[in-house]
Amino acid sequence: MLNGISKRDLKRINRMQVLRTVWEAGPISRVDLSQQLQITRASITQITNAMIEEGLLVEIGEAPYQNQHDSKLPKGRRKILLDINANFKFVLGAVISEQEITVGLCTMHMEILDKASMPCDERTSRKEMIQFIIHASERMMNNSCLDKSSVLGLGVGVMPIMIGRMRVFYKDGMLDFSGLIRALSDYPTMPPVFCGNAVWLQALANSDLERKGILNANQVYLHLGGHIHIGVLRPEKSERDYLTYSYLTERCIVRPGGRQQDGYPAGSVRAQLSVQAMQARVAEVYSKERTPFLYSATDGYIERVTLEQLYQAVSSGDVRCEEVAREIMIDWSILLHNLVCCFQAEKIVLHHFGLSEKGFAEFQKYVRQIAGDDIAERITCSTVEGKTDFLGGCALVLLKNFYMNGGTPEQDFQEE
Repeated sequence: MLNGISKRDLKRINRMQVLRTVWEAGPISRVDLSQQLQITRASITQITNAMIEEGLLVEIGEAPYQNQHDSKLPKGRRKILLDINANFKFVLGAVISEQEITVGLCTMHMEILDKASMPCDERTSRKEMIQFIIHASERMMNNSCLDKSSVLGLGVGVMPIMIGRMRVFYKDGMLDFSGLIRALSDYPTMPPVFCGNAVWLQALANSDLERKGILNANQVYLHLGGHIHIGVLRPEKSERDYLTYSYLTERCIVRPGGRQQDGYPAGSVRAQLSVQAMQARVAEVYSKERTPFLYSATDGYIERVTLEQLYQAVSSGDVRCEEVAREIMIDWSILLHNLVCCFQAEKIVLHHFGLSEKGFAEFQKYVRQIAGDDIAERITCSTVEGKTDFLGGCALVLLKNFYMNGGTPEQDFQEE
């Protein structure tokens, strides 16, 4: 026999909907909340007043008039806007990638208060990486006079290439982060710890920072590094509404009969578009005589060549780079077109491409010429980048220990 939903669960769901809508829509009035959530104004008032008393929400003032040029102002009281209390608690985040570990502290609005990073390579041990995250977190909390009761949690994102090194394994078809969580939670000063796939978490953080309302279509998050990682963020943005296709994507063919790489089909994404593949293409024309600008810009080290520098070399007269750049961008355009078609992606977010504003304009120009305006207009650069990658971990904490719990941690519900 099925039982009805409990009052505790109904309270959690209502509060969760309110918090997420306030964050997604930006500052919003109770009237507009009631309309969007299809909950009575009386209930919305009761819910939001309780959340204001608890410090989760704050009133930030009256809404502006819709038409400032109208000489006849509307009668009655203007709407009072609500927003998430940025200082309700604070959030720690970290991301472990193949080249760097980033750690940071931010507010509930994901405003950065402190950050630190440590380079890493194949010689950096798991213990060293964990200790850096713990010590950096403790230092940031001490510098801001915070204890673990003031911190909502520590979120750690692990890039797929680092999952094995961090001893994260698959269990029942899902990544099991329990060993890493235990290692980070052993220190008594640590707040609750949450872990997840860094590709999805950075996609989530990038979307959250935009605050443009609930997604109405999928987003594809495209990470470029030693491997090419794909994360698909679905409109619901819940813990289960994401997919990663890194392995399958790298095996997709963008140039039939193209370059070879062990373990991958000829002309695959990995063989054609990884950083190493791009540098291998450039190496065929790279020299002090044939590509003087690019050679000088990279001090003669082919390992330093990036897409940005390749574009600069083309515009600076390195004729040998023109054909290489166009071939690379044909392959990128094919991949982007396929991602839009396969995932019905409204937007493709580029992460770790190392593009400046001018470099992104060049990338988009190539795509526009090769794949058309529709594909080019869907491309954007991630706002979570480099030293701010840790915001992916912060987004995980906010999702799992704030929004999904209606602003009330699990233990508080159990005490009711």
